Amino acid sequence: MSAEFNPNLKKYPVEHTLKGSRKAVTYSMHTLYVFGYAEICEWSPLEPTEVPGEGAIR
Repeated sequence: MSAEFNPNLKKYPVEHTLKGSRKAVTYSMHTLYVFGYAEICEWSPLEPTEVPGEGAIR
């Protein structure tokens, strides 16, 4: 990327969804926290999906 590129993150919000088994979603959520990407409290509660045993958070 160009050193001059400075995106305005408030102007271009992004929404991430994690979807999978409870274990995979929880692991991914904690991994993103360790990398400093997102606080645990910023994720929604785990919601069931149409697939048995699967959940999703935003």
